Formats: sequence, structure tokens, C-alpha cells
Amino acid sequence: MSQRTAGDCLPVAYSLADATWIHEQLQHLPVSMRQRAVVRYAEVYRQAFDAELVSYKQENRARHEANTRLRLFVRNQGRALQGYTAEPPLAGAQQRD
Repeated sequence: MSQRTAGDCLPVAYSLADATWIHEQLQHLPVSMRQRAVVRYAEVYRQAFDAELVSYKQENRARHEANTRLRLFVRNQGRALQGYTAEPPLAGAQQRD
């Protein structure tokens, strides 16, 4: 786990192995949304880290949970910012994945 240095836009809690990837993902978001994503990334990372009881699995669990959430957030927000929308599902209709 690493600590943030002044001036960068990385979360407070993250793995050094993910620093470049996190930075790249954040570049896909508008500046106004980056801080929200960074704060939530650190929260998810810390919660997953603390929830894992096996010490040697903590970092991997935290990385997986936080990175998955960031990836989905960037993908979904990117689509929304580009104007992509989906029709709401009809009542009783089967949803397609």
C-alpha cells in the first residue's frame, strides 16, 4: 500500500503496482469527477483490505475490488458522458446481459 504525494491525483490507499493504470483510468474522466473516483477507490480498497482475514491475500483482494469498481465507473460514466442511454426494461420482460 502506498501513500499519496502532494500534487498527484492518486488515491490515498492503493498498490504501487496499479499506480500507472489508475492514473490512466482517471484520465478518461472529467476533472470534476476524478476526486470523487479517487476518494471512493480508497474507501473500497481499505474496506476490502480490512475485510480479508488472510494477511497474504489482503492486498490482492483490495486491488481486485477497487480496480473492478474503478473500471466499471469509468466505463459507465464514459458512456453516459458520450450520451449513450438504454431503454428502461419493460415490466415482466426478461433482461438480456
